[in-house]
Amino acid sequence: METKKTCLELALERLADRAIKESTYREYLGTLRNLGLEDVPAEKATVRYLSNVLSSVLAPGTRRKHAINLRACLGVKVPCPRPAQKLYDLPSIEEIHGAFGESRYRMYAFSMLYAGLRIGEACVSQPIKGNVITVDRQRLPDGSIATPKTAGPVVVPEWFAEEYRAFEATKSHNTVYVGMRRAAKKVGLDINPHQLRHKFATELVKAGVSPNVLQRQMRHHDVAVSLRYYVQTTESDITEGVMKAFTSNRLERP
Repeated sequence: METKKTCLELALERLADRAIKESTYREYLGTLRNLGLEDVPAEKATVRYLSNVLSSVLAPGTRRKHAINLRACLGVKVPCPRPAQKLYDLPSIEEIHGAFGESRYRMYAFSMLYAGLRIGEACVSQPIKGNVITVDRQRLPDGSIATPKTAGPVVVPEWFAEEYRAFEATKSHNTVYVGMRRAAKKVGLDINPHQLRHKFATELVKAGVSPNVLQRQMRHHDVAVSLRYYVQTTESDITEGVMKAFTSNRLERP
């Protein structure tokens, strides 16, 4: 009599031939463990069954992460909700300069603000030619160098390009994160590094760039990701846009 595979055995079989990072591999198997699915017969792991299991996970972000992992390791297309946009209280450019302008983390912070780099990408020197930075690497939390989440060229201001060419990124992922948080708190700001990438996208849109330009600068495969999850719009932005669009060209009342 043939022994039926468990979810864990199916996952190990499916992942054996996939070129994935060890950390990703452990995360996939961790989902099975955390959801109590390791010993569940694979044939029982239907969309309906797994959806019911996921419904017990209250945090939307964690539920989405587990859904993605189940799709990858079991091959079952469970519903995967869209991530919610993180809304930050973004500081002004002047406030960011006040926090990091004289700090040892100046170029790390400005790499995120003016080039849209993620923290791991800011922790290693990227190739630059003229005023174009070609993002092709990142420093992982363990110090090793790997390919970035998304690669590609980013056009930066001339003054920043000049400073970046003389900059050598040597600090670790954790050192930069903690250092930037402390530098911001000294001037009364609560900033995490990823907020500066959001600021980068938001400022581009406010400057009137096209969706295609935004997508290329953010190095996203889909412009919807750039617009939906990185660009923040306030009520004052909406009011200002309406006034700018219609006030100067309004028709005379009869």
